[in-house]
Amino acid sequence: MPDPSVARFTYRAFISYSHRDKAWADWLHRSLETYSVPSRLVGTETAHGRIPRRLNPVFRDRDELASATDLGRKVNEALAQSENQVVICSPASAASRWVNEEVLAYKRMGRAERIFCLIVDGEPNATDLPGREAEECFCPALRFQLDASGQPTNERTEPIAADARPGKDGKQNAKLKLIAGMLDVGFDALKQREQHRRMRRMATLTAAAMAVMVVTIVLAILAFVSRHAAVVAQDKAVTAEHAAVISRDDARRRQAQAEDILGFMLGDLRKKLATVGRLDLMRSVDDKATAYFATLKPRDLTDTALEQQANLLMDIGQVRLAKGELGAATAAFREALDRTSALYNRAPDNGNRLFDKAQAEYWVGYAAMQKGDNATAETMFQSYYDSAVKLVAMNPHDFDWQKEVAYGLQAVSVMDKKLGRTAEAEQGMLQQLAMYHVWVKQRPEDPQLRFEAANVVSWLGSLALEQGHLDIAENNFSEQVQDLQRNMAAEPANANWKDKSVDALGLLAGVQEQRGELRLARANRADAAALAADLYARDPENNDWRTALALCRLKQSRLDTSHQPREAIKEAQLAESLSVTAHTKDPKNLYVAGTLVNAQDQLARLALSRGDPDSAAREITSSLALLESIRSEHSNEDTRLDFAQALLLQGEIAQRKRQTGEAKSAWTKARELLITDSPPVIPFDRLDLVVRVLQRLGRGSEAAPYLQRLTAAGYVPLYPWPDAASTLADTNHGRRTSGLNARR
Repeated sequence: MPDPSVARFTYRAFISYSHRDKAWADWLHRSLETYSVPSRLVGTETAHGRIPRRLNPVFRDRDELASATDLGRKVNEALAQSENQVVICSPASAASRWVNEEVLAYKRMGRAERIFCLIVDGEPNATDLPGREAEECFCPALRFQLDASGQPTNERTEPIAADARPGKDGKQNAKLKLIAGMLDVGFDALKQREQHRRMRRMATLTAAAMAVMVVTIVLAILAFVSRHAAVVAQDKAVTAEHAAVISRDDARRRQAQAEDILGFMLGDLRKKLATVGRLDLMRSVDDKATAYFATLKPRDLTDTALEQQANLLMDIGQVRLAKGELGAATAAFREALDRTSALYNRAPDNGNRLFDKAQAEYWVGYAAMQKGDNATAETMFQSYYDSAVKLVAMNPHDFDWQKEVAYGLQAVSVMDKKLGRTAEAEQGMLQQLAMYHVWVKQRPEDPQLRFEAANVVSWLGSLALEQGHLDIAENNFSEQVQDLQRNMAAEPANANWKDKSVDALGLLAGVQEQRGELRLARANRADAAALAADLYARDPENNDWRTALALCRLKQSRLDTSHQPREAIKEAQLAESLSVTAHTKDPKNLYVAGTLVNAQDQLARLALSRGDPDSAAREITSSLALLESIRSEHSNEDTRLDFAQALLLQGEIAQRKRQTGEAKSAWTKARELLITDSPPVIPFDRLDLVVRVLQRLGRGSEAAPYLQRLTAAGYVPLYPWPDAASTLADTNHGRRTSGLNARR
């Protein structure tokens, strides 16, 4: 049946673009014409008309212009016959005379509201930013309105735009936003449909995985039955020896088939599930395979089977770790280490056995570090590095084994940093970076290698930050963000690059806050939050992604504290809610606990700033109780800073209630944490808190040298320093306080 909504126009859309963006035009043309509108929307009447079943045909192949001033006849006709105009926006497009003419022509037809933009490169309205004019992606006709005679004016307009750039809407969301605008429906309606379709695809994949599992179990049972029959036949009579041999061979063949299928389950299938972030389905695969291994007896296991079991246990540990099940993850990694060590002891000259043992050593160390068990983490990371060095000695030409040395150096260096050995940490990381400089030149198109090199640069940025070199830290963090953006553009479906980008953007925004670059910090915080939300929507059971989203919302809340307090409260409440769930699932994880503590502190800070000290006191009491439980088992620099920050807030709350003694007690405890028990040179990360605590105690002269260190580093506090009216030295101490203190 013909679609009546096509009657007025020949084309659903006219794509305007620079030929430099031809690849984007090809993709968009194909995406629009092949898009199937959800059946529940087809035929719905909107302000623009009836929603069609398809968005084809789309016009994109324009003729050359007939002259320098007029569009070619065919192009003019196509514009007039097009229901919408889609402009692919980039610096090349903004500079294209023909794109500008097409937009002007379409506007002069009275259809300005049916122009939609797809940003693929550059920066919107960059002409307003001195020195960045070349980045402009909107042509003049998009940026300015026309007068009654169809001539451009100086009055600005805001184009309707979807942003396909990495870290923005992303390619798929940008496509859906364009289509939603063209259909005159809400973006969420189409987004939900895409999610449902993805779920159906994953259901199909799950069904296939389950079928594979069933076949595996059947083959395993047949293998055992055949082998048992072979043994029985051999015992019954010598004359049956030939039949027994055949039976044993058949059993071995069937077991080999089972192991092959398990190899698929633990290899290709798991990789596909990991790429789309479906840890729930990965867990199902792991559980089925583990159940199969449990049916095997040691005498029945080949070396290959033992190796598979060890690898599976390491995979299970990683999945459990991502879900926040730190205890279960640690147990799996320990079991894997036992098995890989036994295999290596059987064949100490086998490099593959040593490689597997090294992987288990790393994961045991990583889990220990997450628990705050620094002694175990340091021991295991050193063992991992030693194993990597032995690997390269076995075969210096194996690139994968060469990289293990770099990974081992990083693990040891991270522990050096964590334990305050800055010089040793920097030396190890520089040694590692020298390796990557050589490798990246040899393999410039390898996205994983590019990320790993950028990650070392980022760690060096963290070391620079600890020493107060804020400019170096910002440059390093920015380099990592740019490299990850390249990776996301090259592999948009890879969830790992988004995950890493959340952390990288957070580091960059953090140092930008410290340098007073709040506009840049807000933009990067927003980008990080958008990526984290997308990841969490993919797999709500992923505790790492849940915590990452909580931390993003918390950081946004801190930035919004002064100028958008209502928004700040919403963000902090969401951060607390997510953190509570994450902490419930993984109560031993110090990073998760620290995120919850900081969310409670922020809610207390916001309550105090709006004149509600009682609510603030409840939040800070919960925060301190959690910190006490953490400190009883583990104590590290992050916990120290969290504790000092909570005590600082507790003192501010007491001061607001005119409880001078309680305020002084809290601030004195904070001072002891920050100064009394400290290295000879107080770490840069502590200085903001040190200054605030000393100023609250009325010790301005003692705070002066620390404040001077911050000022010399170019540090700009996110919140104002306490003034004289909010210190213990002031007689009206209870009447004024900013309610704002240090940030993490």
